[in-house]
Amino acid sequence: LGFCDGDKMAPTIYPDSKSYSTLEKVDLDTFQEKIFEPHDNSKKLKLFVALLGLVSISAVSIKKSSYLKINNSDLSTTEQTLKVVGEFETRTGRTFNDGLLHNLVRVHSITTLELESSQTAYFHIEKSPNTNEMVQINTEPKTSISHMFTDIGIHKIQIDVVNNEDDDGVVYSTLYETVTSKIIRAELRDLDSVDRKNYFDALRTFQYTSQSEGVERYGLKYKSLALILRDHLYGAADKECDHWHDDAGMVNHHVGVTWQFEQSLRKIDPRTAAHYWDYTREPGRDQLWYKSNIFDDEWFGSNSPNNADHIVDKGRFAYSPVVHGTGFSTIVNPYGLLRSPWNTNPTPYLMRSNTTFFDFADESSNFPTCSDFAGYAKSSLSEVLSALNGALHGRVHIMIGGHWDNSNEWKNLALESLQSAGGSPDMFLLLSKYLWRQGFTRIPETCSADTSHADCMPSCPETIVGDWDDMDDVKASQILSVAGVFDLTDVSNMHDLLNDYKLGYKDLLKELCHIGSPGEMYSSSAPQDPTFWPLHGNAERFITFLRVSKAKGLIEFDETWGYEHISELASDNGIVCDWSEVEAGSLEMPTCSKGTCSGHKEDDLLPFTDLYHEQGSTLLTNSEFYQVIHPYSDKLPYAFDTFSYWEACDKHNLFDQYASSSKVKAVSKNTEGLGGM
Repeated sequence: LGFCDGDKMAPTIYPDSKSYSTLEKVDLDTFQEKIFEPHDNSKKLKLFVALLGLVSISAVSIKKSSYLKINNSDLSTTEQTLKVVGEFETRTGRTFNDGLLHNLVRVHSITTLELESSQTAYFHIEKSPNTNEMVQINTEPKTSISHMFTDIGIHKIQIDVVNNEDDDGVVYSTLYETVTSKIIRAELRDLDSVDRKNYFDALRTFQYTSQSEGVERYGLKYKSLALILRDHLYGAADKECDHWHDDAGMVNHHVGVTWQFEQSLRKIDPRTAAHYWDYTREPGRDQLWYKSNIFDDEWFGSNSPNNADHIVDKGRFAYSPVVHGTGFSTIVNPYGLLRSPWNTNPTPYLMRSNTTFFDFADESSNFPTCSDFAGYAKSSLSEVLSALNGALHGRVHIMIGGHWDNSNEWKNLALESLQSAGGSPDMFLLLSKYLWRQGFTRIPETCSADTSHADCMPSCPETIVGDWDDMDDVKASQILSVAGVFDLTDVSNMHDLLNDYKLGYKDLLKELCHIGSPGEMYSSSAPQDPTFWPLHGNAERFITFLRVSKAKGLIEFDETWGYEHISELASDNGIVCDWSEVEAGSLEMPTCSKGTCSGHKEDDLLPFTDLYHEQGSTLLTNSEFYQVIHPYSDKLPYAFDTFSYWEACDKHNLFDQYASSSKVKAVSKNTEGLGGM
């Protein structure tokens, strides 16, 4: 049995018994020439050309006293089919990638190769893709062999199927096939205990490894959490606008950053992948979302830690440190932590809360459902991108991150009347961020380690909004109106609602200027939370489902680049603020205008390099990247275990759920944005 030791393949071995001659190791071209060399001046056979899915069979006899000779007395062909299967497929009963790719196997995992005819054979596998160097795996004829592919790509396979043997040698038919090995991303709960442990162990190492340590251990191309987090902050926490969220580039950016994460994760352990979390399973199982095993201590830890600082303090990711970014990043909070500048919380650890502005789970009863996703199966790309930014994905961020440190005078309004009036708890943080981008809210440049959080909070300076002591509701209303706050909320009768709780526009402005504290997942530092990584896989998997369904003619899916903007949504403001003329540290105001933030237009460049071999340092546009991640693309090193199987759907199939639904859209909450990500 041939086997792999790390990335090294077993040497070529040919048996010298039973007339199966010992052969030197040769490349595939030479091997084919010798196999097909004419004997007794017979006509030379056509050389094999290895193409994906092409099967070629020829009858050959091997004599002990010769190299390889054609047995002209038997050139018959035999129908044969290669079957490849791994432990995951055997256990789940599902074919990788729903059979989209021919003979797809999981890299760095034992795979069984066998003939469906159950005939014995000698198996030869290309050592690495495009090397044409064949390695014989078994020294005795077998009905199947086990093999681990350690390189990503298309491997040529030669199978010498034994027909019969006599004193002159072994007569066999040769089957030529290919096997494609890729990284396989699976739902976390579908992994076996070994694969799940490998994933979480590698993820924890990634969480705690600095850039310098990572480069020393894993090579120059290693990207640490701190480096990836910094890039996310540069995109999402820029004062100009959000280059990564709330518009058409949202999915591309998160597919790209997850790809980078996977590269680093696999440098730590090549057996693992950027596995995903199908969060529709929780509502499908009638499970309370906060009771999900996703939040077990040995998984990702509590969604709402029981301590005053909201620190994840138990389990595998207990006290995950927030990186100090002073000198490393131009975007940090006043304490020098790699957080959104407006998140002035000094707590240097991962934080979460399952309440948002006093309200449990941001008024959500559960995560998005299969029906929610199926409701968008007949939509356009622009509609799907908008839904993934918000209703199908963004609200999970908010439910895990949360928002606290708000004035208690708002508690009763938030719990009793806000939703019925057309508002939502998440709008307060989103509107606060909007005021910050426009320059109304300012952040202390620095706060020393001994400065209390209360003394390092955001505020709206009197130089900008006027004397707070002299401010009344009329003036506050004018400021809110100029800032566009009323245009981004559909709260009806705002004035009367505030009055019912003895509040006014001055109180509203003051609260928005104060901002409060979000958990990492409800901010631009979301990659700091390890739940960030499996969350985005489900979004890409859904788009994969749509693109494959379209290619098969099952649905119509208009892929014209665009984004369906939602009016009266606090995060979807369409404002770009130019700070280039504002002197650092001054209270001058930027110039803001309606526009599309760079990073979202079809021809805008994405900040990712070296994702696949041919890319190198070349930056791709949104349009180019969207083609690279097409499920039929040969540039993708990874594939999903399945894109159609969704446990919570009718018959566990997303298309069946779509087909059985009479509604085009069935989303339960369609108005959240990504929440200041």
